[in-house]
Amino acid sequence: MVSQEMNDMASRCIKCALCLPTCPSYQKILLEWASPRGRIQLAKHFMDGKEDETDGFTKELAESFYTCTACNACTYACPSQIRAEEIIQEVRGKLFAFGAAPEPVMALRESILTADNVYAGKREDRIAIYPSSIKKRMKAGELKGRAQTVLFMGCVSSYLDMKIVPGLFKILDAAGVDYTLLGEEEVCCGYPLYLMGDEERFKQNAKSLMDRLKKTGAKELLTPCAGCYKTFRKYYPELEDLGVEVLHSVHYIQRLIEQRRIELTINLEKTVTYHDPCDLGRTFEIFDEPREILKAIPNIDFVEMNRNRLMARCCGGGGNVMALDPGLAADMAAVRVKDAVEVDAEIIVSGCSTCKDNLRKGVKAIHKDERPKIKVMDITEIVANAIE
Repeated sequence: MVSQEMNDMASRCIKCALCLPTCPSYQKILLEWASPRGRIQLAKHFMDGKEDETDGFTKELAESFYTCTACNACTYACPSQIRAEEIIQEVRGKLFAFGAAPEPVMALRESILTADNVYAGKREDRIAIYPSSIKKRMKAGELKGRAQTVLFMGCVSSYLDMKIVPGLFKILDAAGVDYTLLGEEEVCCGYPLYLMGDEERFKQNAKSLMDRLKKTGAKELLTPCAGCYKTFRKYYPELEDLGVEVLHSVHYIQRLIEQRRIELTINLEKTVTYHDPCDLGRTFEIFDEPREILKAIPNIDFVEMNRNRLMARCCGGGGNVMALDPGLAADMAAVRVKDAVEVDAEIIVSGCSTCKDNLRKGVKAIHKDERPKIKVMDITEIVANAIE
């Protein structure tokens, strides 16, 4: 059974359908079970203890709840102030406990538990894209074990992207930042474990990682990953005080620009729009920093998509949906890409490695006859390119 608080909240749903236009999965699936309203009704059914009525019910229920991207857009549209994301997350926990989590999600879990990353990659491959100068310093034992700032790159930035991590190093080195990092000892922050409902393993993973981070003696933790940022700032404090100020790269880069520790001098001469990651935007209302950073780059023509800030359309990459149904995730991203095309953007910039990855897949998901010539970049990448 799910908690009485969630049951009471779900009972407030007036079935007005105002949440439907905000939901990226519903907009592609177009079935009631894939909408926030539908999920709330299924949650009530689940809360009433009817999950055992048929053998297949939990499997069908799981498909509904695990296709949610956890974008939280529905919460801001709900006149009854229902926090659907919290209801969905609690049901996921129960489904996981029943053994009803989908197989692709369980495969993701196995990757984290056996390889400490979401891709089952080798430990040494985590630093494969680090600049050679950094790797030489690490090999020679010249990189500080303790520093003011500890860097946490995240799985997607480390294993899947070729630009974000080198870009962040370029920015920090140009500013003369005193930092350390975990390197090959970095492990997944555990956010996917939390999302799938494996609360116990999430806690174990968090405790182990917190111990490693505390050994660095850092006063601030910097990450370019929006999901890691959300995990460190929102979920870890529920378990234990991490003892550091958690900063996303947009915070840090804005600070460096304001302090004139980096100079953005290379002209871009492109029309650029910004995609608000759900884990930064709706979760923490981090909206101004990335826009101010982009506007500081010479000769950028900055344009806003029609849906932005609190009402920004989710790219479809969150909630473990990319692991569950990558085709659905890419189709949702294609809709967001078209939002950028509508305002004649040549580059979509985001502050989330997962958003960047999925938006790139969204471009490819558009039929080749209609596929736009648009580039997807992370904010660290575009800033690094603007530094001489």
